[in-house]
Amino acid sequence: MIGLPAALRQQLPIYGAGVFSNSNVTISSIIVPLWAVYLDISPGVIGVLLGIRHLPGLLFAIHGGVLLDRLGARPVMIVFAGIAVVVPLLFPVMPWVWAMLLLQMLWGFSTTMTWMGAQTSVSQLMRGSTKHAGRLSVSVRLGMLVGPPLAGWGWDTWGPWGGFIAISVWALGLLLSCLTIPTFQVAVPQTVRRFRLNDLIPHRADYVAALRMMTIPAISVCVYLSAVRIASYGVQESFYIVYLKEIGMSAENIGLLAGTGHSLLGAVGALILTFAPRIKSIKRQLFLFLITLTIAVVLITITPMLRDFWPLFAAIALRGLMLGFNQPLMISVMAAATPPETQGQTVGLRTTANRAASTIIPVAMGLMIEAIGIQLSFYLMGALMMAACLWIWLLMLKGLRTGQISD
Repeated sequence: MIGLPAALRQQLPIYGAGVFSNSNVTISSIIVPLWAVYLDISPGVIGVLLGIRHLPGLLFAIHGGVLLDRLGARPVMIVFAGIAVVVPLLFPVMPWVWAMLLLQMLWGFSTTMTWMGAQTSVSQLMRGSTKHAGRLSVSVRLGMLVGPPLAGWGWDTWGPWGGFIAISVWALGLLLSCLTIPTFQVAVPQTVRRFRLNDLIPHRADYVAALRMMTIPAISVCVYLSAVRIASYGVQESFYIVYLKEIGMSAENIGLLAGTGHSLLGAVGALILTFAPRIKSIKRQLFLFLITLTIAVVLITITPMLRDFWPLFAAIALRGLMLGFNQPLMISVMAAATPPETQGQTVGLRTTANRAASTIIPVAMGLMIEAIGIQLSFYLMGALMMAACLWIWLLMLKGLRTGQISD
């Protein structure tokens, strides 16, 4: 990176972490269900397997965010990126449900922490800039364009070992990106110190301070919208894959739909905000978030109506456009409302809500499928998410009427 401007040298490794971190979640959401179906595991247990990967994030994301603020994002990201390289290789060696549950939790938390670190790093640099948030979102979509088809190709070519090795190689890119992240200065100096053993223990005061941020209306509405957004991902990254397998899609085509198809226009959506003038109005950002999220929920709900590759590709690509557009808005609102020294804590708060949705949705949908079948489960889950969007819209209107959300 010699010869590049100093600001860009700081940013590129962070965007590299964006490429390999969040896409790792999408890749695993393809390979793990395929592995579970390969082992003839029931839908209910598959739901638990897919949901439990988010449980450590639900319990410890706030603590993880505090560690990012306290110890610095780079060293924390390096440790968890190393874990993400090793864990996928253990799945074929330990083909038991109890082992898969443990590996899913460890793997899930490692990818959660690296993605939180990337968001924290870019938030400290951008201070609410939709341009920088858009760049990070574009990097995520670029990773999703390549990673899932690569893992699907590995599975189709060499079976389960090929799929899991592909994920491990992908995570190696994450580790290299984290190692090249430089130390940079933020607007307000942080109290970053060396690791202590006591840092491993969550503290009640940190959780109280993070939850107190929910009294800020812009942050609370953004957290709720983010949770619904991730709930829709919970459907897409679990039984959407199972549905595609049931209608006879190959693993490579599943990778193209869940990864490439979803991310193709997602990158375009993020690029729109990267090149567009900064949207300074919190009201406009939140309404754009709500509208695009509602469309994305509808597009995942209608999945059982589609059985051919190209209609499925069109629906998932348009959904990717909506989610690619609103992800920078989500990051920007939260970053602008938070001091630089607590960016990690705020990311941890939002991640906690996200992981709650990610933990509950696959389990709930797995139980629904066993009770009413996969098609009706898509429709019922979609109706619940639409009801949540309506409730959040009413909260936003109340906040605007009382002046708690700025125009």
